[in-house]
Amino acid sequence: MYLKFYDEDAVYTQVIFDQFKKSFSLSSSEGIFLECEKYLELDNEYNPQDYCFEIFYASALNRENDIFQVYDKQEDVRLGWIFPIQSLVSDSHDYADNIYFLKYAYVASYLLLNNIAEENKTNSSEFLKLTDFYPEGAVILVMSKSNCNRIRQFCIWDYIADLFGYGYFCVPGFMDSEKNFHADKRINIRRISKDVTNKIFIEEVFKNLLVQTALLPLAKFHMLYQVIELLIGDIFSYEFIGFSQKIGQDTNNLFDMKDDLQKITGEKYRVKELFHHTYSNLDSVLKEKLMDACNEILKASDKKVKTDAGDSLYSVRCLVFHNYGSIPSEARNILADINLVFEKIVIELLATFHMPESEKGE
Repeated sequence: MYLKFYDEDAVYTQVIFDQFKKSFSLSSSEGIFLECEKYLELDNEYNPQDYCFEIFYASALNRENDIFQVYDKQEDVRLGWIFPIQSLVSDSHDYADNIYFLKYAYVASYLLLNNIAEENKTNSSEFLKLTDFYPEGAVILVMSKSNCNRIRQFCIWDYIADLFGYGYFCVPGFMDSEKNFHADKRINIRRISKDVTNKIFIEEVFKNLLVQTALLPLAKFHMLYQVIELLIGDIFSYEFIGFSQKIGQDTNNLFDMKDDLQKITGEKYRVKELFHHTYSNLDSVLKEKLMDACNEILKASDKKVKTDAGDSLYSVRCLVFHNYGSIPSEARNILADINLVFEKIVIELLATFHMPESEKGE
């Protein structure tokens, strides 16, 4: 850590915990101490070096009682706890006396203090307060390194889609999404499918781009559809390999196979396939909600309604990308309603997408 206030010469470089006072302070090389405000009876049983953390933001969440244990759903391994930083500077929430939370609160406080690296940014005060250095709405995810190591090739960003679905974002911003609130104080997050390629782009979508487009329904729809295009690109690659093998096995019917090639190159076909169990495991109720929302804007635009979720989404895609001006102005707000369901669909697709051979090998 490194902290130098605007109006004094001392440079604070060390975090110290007083076991008797159960509170933190910062010290300088000259032996000057700055106490941190104390709200909780912290328990220093855990070694902060055994933990790591990430900062998130939440627009709908961020109440002091939004304190959850976080589990890897597939492995049923507890990764750690996630809670607003505000919970560390208050004793008025339900977990203020929880012995397990107080252990994680100690670790979180140490990690946050040790993470401070500021110079000449603020005036000094009698006591240091964490929230002077972290934005309002900031949330900390504290993870046990030993538990994370139980998961092969663990990377927290493999869980970014589900974290987004629970209302946690990597940058501050307003989101109009319907989030998954759980009263049981436990959230179960899934890694994106191992069959999903170009994970860097997916990270960018959920880390930044969806937050940036939240207030622009047309832009958000376009961004969500980029993920669809990524997945149907993988479907094309898989089916084209199968088509090529078929040609090698039956060279006498090449002309007849042109229809098969034309089919797999069609985007509409691949979107419909994506929504079926061959490539994903989408909830039927969720698909029906998307179809109904898409049909609403199709009907308002005098377009033919569809009876298949993938077909209806593709029709809206064509309408939005190629004929947006034909949508009545009073019907364009329907796109925001579509996005609420579409976002959930994309998250489910990323978690359940699979190639047929992977399914057979399991």
